[in-house]
Amino acid sequence: MAKTKIQVSATLDDFLCKQIAANPEYQLWARGYEIPRYITDNLHPTKRLREYQENALKHFIFLYDRDRSTAKHLLFNMATGTGKTLVMASVVLFLYEKGYRNFLFLVHQLQIQAQAIKNFTDYKFEKYLFNPKGIKINGRNIAVKQVGNVEEADSNAINFMFFSTALLYARLKEDHENALTAEMFKHHHTVIIADEAHRLNVDTRSKNKTDCEEARNWETAVISTVNAHKENMLLEFTATVDLANQAIHAKYKNKLIYRYDFLAFNKDGYSKDIKFLYNHETHIENQKRLLIVNAVALSEYRRLFAERVMGISIRPIVLIKSVSIAQSEADRTFFDNVIGSLRPEDLDHLRKFSYGNTDLEHKILSDMFKWLADPRNGLALTGEQENDGLPTFTAEIRASFAHDNTLIYNSQKKEKANLLPLLDSPRNTIRTIFSVNALNEGWDVLNLYDIVHFDLSEKKKVSLQDIQLIGRGARYNPYELPYSYKNKSNHEKDMMNMFAGGRLEFNKYKRKFDNAPYDEGRVLETLVYHFVKTGMFLNDLQRELLGEGIMNEGIDKKTITMKQKFLESDTYRKGFVLVNHPIKRTKTTDEEIDTTFKHTIKANSYRLQARGLSDREENQIIAGQKTQKIITITEQYFPLPIIRKALVSAEGHFFRFNNLCEHIKGIETIDILISEYLPKYEIQYTYENGKSIDELDPHEKLQLLVGVILPEIRKSIDLNMPKEIGSKKFRPVSLSQVFEKEKNIYLMSFPTHDHTGEKTFVSSDERAKAQSDHDNAELQYNIKRADWYAYNENYGTSEEKRFVKYIASQIDELRSKYEGAEIYLIRNELDYWLYSPQDGRRFSPDYLLIINDIKNHALYYQVIIEPKGGYLLDRDEWKEKVLISLNNDSEIVFDEEEMDSKTYKEYLKVAKKSGYKIIKPIGIKFYNADTQSKDFALDFQAKLLNS
Repeated sequence: MAKTKIQVSATLDDFLCKQIAANPEYQLWARGYEIPRYITDNLHPTKRLREYQENALKHFIFLYDRDRSTAKHLLFNMATGTGKTLVMASVVLFLYEKGYRNFLFLVHQLQIQAQAIKNFTDYKFEKYLFNPKGIKINGRNIAVKQVGNVEEADSNAINFMFFSTALLYARLKEDHENALTAEMFKHHHTVIIADEAHRLNVDTRSKNKTDCEEARNWETAVISTVNAHKENMLLEFTATVDLANQAIHAKYKNKLIYRYDFLAFNKDGYSKDIKFLYNHETHIENQKRLLIVNAVALSEYRRLFAERVMGISIRPIVLIKSVSIAQSEADRTFFDNVIGSLRPEDLDHLRKFSYGNTDLEHKILSDMFKWLADPRNGLALTGEQENDGLPTFTAEIRASFAHDNTLIYNSQKKEKANLLPLLDSPRNTIRTIFSVNALNEGWDVLNLYDIVHFDLSEKKKVSLQDIQLIGRGARYNPYELPYSYKNKSNHEKDMMNMFAGGRLEFNKYKRKFDNAPYDEGRVLETLVYHFVKTGMFLNDLQRELLGEGIMNEGIDKKTITMKQKFLESDTYRKGFVLVNHPIKRTKTTDEEIDTTFKHTIKANSYRLQARGLSDREENQIIAGQKTQKIITITEQYFPLPIIRKALVSAEGHFFRFNNLCEHIKGIETIDILISEYLPKYEIQYTYENGKSIDELDPHEKLQLLVGVILPEIRKSIDLNMPKEIGSKKFRPVSLSQVFEKEKNIYLMSFPTHDHTGEKTFVSSDERAKAQSDHDNAELQYNIKRADWYAYNENYGTSEEKRFVKYIASQIDELRSKYEGAEIYLIRNELDYWLYSPQDGRRFSPDYLLIINDIKNHALYYQVIIEPKGGYLLDRDEWKEKVLISLNNDSEIVFDEEEMDSKTYKEYLKVAKKSGYKIIKPIGIKFYNADTQSKDFALDFQAKLLNS
């Protein structure tokens, strides 16, 4: 029986990617594996691999190293905007190091091909993927070349060939001197990288048809090329693969190496929030004019807000989707007329709409008019009768959206096509693009914030192209939140100036305001789709976007409020939180030197092979490497000029003196590293016949240092001698300034499947459930009646809820031990941060247990506790070490610092006179209900009840 779409989708657990992720061997390997430096250092410095991209590489590397035959044909299914090309570039670097030199890049559109050529070969191009200073692997400079066929390839370079699928098929069929032949691919190992590979599946889909079309279609031509040699590979990358198609499902079951759909992309915070702004009436005059005014107003507001509030320069793009190619010319003329005649009163319709729609969906509009009218933003002129900023604002719009700042791009007219790849540049002047469907795929732009749908017909339908375009525009435009920006609801407090950790430091590449969706900064992470609401268009559009995971169902807000008893307590009114902050390391200790340099590094001579080895060859060499010798990085084994050249040639310039001295404090010259530190390493060198250290030529010795030994030394220095560490000195900060009386928790709801396969939209987060009325008896506890719990409710993970129940079981004993003390458990929702004294990393612990002896002032304990799910125990082990270290390595100080505010200096004087005999932070081992509850309980008892 043929499988239904739901049944086919439900079998995803059988796919290769799921099998790898669930493999215990992979899980253990992945936790300790770092992406090689020859990959990360040779990517463009501005392009850092994200966690999901690293996971894609880990899946591939794990499979390749263990079963190369299975890795011959693989598919990466990654959503639009997730950075597939960066994964491609990383795979190219990995395979080059394994011996591959030829990479055939296959696309289905010439536009995508032109973009790919620049991305991979033009080091001057702004979106070039590799390091523009050059690629260096194993101490050698590697050229990147574009060639016409494999016989033109340079045996030492990364050689790219770029073809459309149709052109490749045609070239393989040609019979002349410049034709490609399958014979060529028999003698030149080649990796085919197929971008948007769903276009390859013509032949696969045809297998279910009674009348088969021509067998040697494009897909067959590609597969025959791959099969020309056992070492050839086909790596497909696509955002779209119809796994519900039974034939495709069967074909890719053992080939889908990694899957990261838009829903995961959205959940991880890498996409814009999607909002709709539509007009209801279809018959009112100048409907298109209203759409244009709405879009350009929001777009220009974004530009000005980004520039004047965030201090960043962006040029937001408005895309107008015309009904037809012919109509796009007329639409542009109409647009020019609207902009040329724009007056402040043209915004009246939008302003009135904002008055009547103050919900979260339309708050961006009220924010805009409020911001424009604020004289501090430079648009509203003080003293003017109409002090709303609109005259200046409309003048800005007319200048920004002038005719020269628009272009038309479609299959028949590609006006200023050379500017398309540069739209994200601050130097870009293009603000409006008119198109139909030409930009739905392959268009790489992050500045797209407004899409205007110019189809006004009452019977318009939602098309696949509409969804593709919105998905492309939904990619997040990264920026860093500046020091000057403060979230009005939380961060305009004196404590912002008290310590270095107080500044908001959000991930540059993720949404900043999921936990503050009412913040006006949300405008920079919101895509607005403008249209006229007719028929079922809005409902269908929402359903499709929700189903693809591009749009969230909504935001579920949970609010926790401090209990009145806690607000009246001495702990809240007079208590404090102990805070540390990051500091530069000022010295290098003998212990750090020994930890960093006194250990063994394993090095195998098979890594010196000039070409890639098959698994069988590699295993044979390793098996034959029965000879081991302990060597050192000294002139006995490596001539001094080679050591010096290796340090200069090392990837990332890590061993250059100006960088090294920030790690090894006090080092005076690079000679100290060479003569005193490097010789401390023991190198366990394993080799086969003919590859002893004395038999290696100078180039091989350089390769051994640069490609094998120095990367391990770099890891050791990074780990044990970081540039910054957390201070061991803690200063008090007023508790009432750190923790808010009322805290909003915002949770996204996402589509999921029920047991029948139907989609439902719920918040899958355990944090959406209040502990007081939880439906699981193991997690339920009446927080409202717990007078020791600071807030009125607990919306935590299951592990956190179990932890709260544990504290409930201990509260009587704590009160007996600390008679007369106030004891409060405070939930920390990213209000308090702790910096590691070992390496400077910071984290926000989940709970603070304050034990405040208000009666005798004998002690003030700040107990820091972190419940941790089992799957996070290994990954977050460093946090537990930080907590444990607090007990012996912390010092409480009341010293003033130069950057302290006047208010805080006064507070320090008051806090110093508090009279407590003992003030200290106490860290407890992780709480974990499954594996470590005994460890936690013993530590808790020892430090708080038996001390």
